[in-house]
Amino acid sequence: MIMNGDIREGEVMSTVMLSEQIGIGRTPLSNACQRLEYDGLVRVIPKQGVLINTLSIDQAVEIYESRATIESFFARKSINFYEQSDIDALSASVARQLDFGRKKDYAGYIAEDTFFHRYGMLKYKNGTLMEMYDRIVDRIFLYGIRSASNEGRVDNAIREHHDIIRCIENMDADAMVRALESHIMNGYIQLTGIYKL
Repeated sequence: MIMNGDIREGEVMSTVMLSEQIGIGRTPLSNACQRLEYDGLVRVIPKQGVLINTLSIDQAVEIYESRATIESFFARKSINFYEQSDIDALSASVARQLDFGRKKDYAGYIAEDTFFHRYGMLKYKNGTLMEMYDRIVDRIFLYGIRSASNEGRVDNAIREHHDIIRCIENMDADAMVRALESHIMNGYIQLTGIYKL
């Protein structure tokens, strides 16, 4: 519900209402809310419900920079493991992203974008960093949808993804890292309109 935007930032939902809407008991809901609170998506307010957290500009900078750092690490480690079938899979992902963008299905686009970015990380195994990365991506999913809905962002991201694929084809880790970092921070800039080091 949070990831689909059914519940808005700053909105408080009672746990009773959430339990009824989702169709699960209060104990599993409580456990899920604790996990979401740990991930920074919500704040549980005793006897009131669940507050959907907002993301400050400072938090957004930290999250996007962390994402760029982790993806850059994986890019350097995985570049030599790519085969033509991987390049084909990434190209197919970009085609699906384009289709979602044309349909203005921004949640579908962001889900496919996440697949694209995670794909290369799975070429190099580091479960700890993947867990950190997944938490980051979960936190910014809604913001990614907002960014993607901005005029021209999907088209620019598609071009940036093609650039990343070209770097993989050329086995150029440095260029791939630059392309990834630029792409990630362009998403942040599109969302906030600012970025300063």
